[in-house]
Amino acid sequence: MEATIDIEFLQGDNEQIIKEAVVVSDDVVQTYVFRPPCYMEPHGSEENGLSWADGHFPYDQVKTVLREAVAPYDHLYARGFDKCELLTDILNRPIHNYEDLECPDPMKLKSENHCTLPYHTFPHMRCAARNAHALHSWLLFHFKHKSYIKCPSNHGRHTMQFASGVPKPNTFVTKP
Repeated sequence: MEATIDIEFLQGDNEQIIKEAVVVSDDVVQTYVFRPPCYMEPHGSEENGLSWADGHFPYDQVKTVLREAVAPYDHLYARGFDKCELLTDILNRPIHNYEDLECPDPMKLKSENHCTLPYHTFPHMRCAARNAHALHSWLLFHFKHKSYIKCPSNHGRHTMQFASGVPKPNTFVTKP
């Protein structure tokens, strides 16, 4: 079974700090917002609406929370080299990159999922839940499309003809 992970993180000098992580599978959307690892003056991001002070889970639990969230899944997918590399380090598992599958940017994909987090109420905000859901829907379509067997259009390969039990009109035998 496959799952898609998307994260929103802050890039420090030598560190990436995950603020939001979302795991999406067929009928499940799990959202995790992590508290800051240290105190800093409150500030927010114009790109995703997250504030440094936002969070429900302690930051020192990132590895534990994410490893438990993805434990049931055989294959994990994320979009972007940096995200895949960061998640591979955290989860100690390989993460498949959507870019290798030539998946478009998730902001260009339609998603039926609507985020309920209060800081993602504006349509221009980057939302990990919306992105993960859109990517996962694309993945399921991609797998389904690739699974169909496409027969060649060579109709001349058949050597048999269908026979009918009804004789042709000129072949009726008439009695005198």
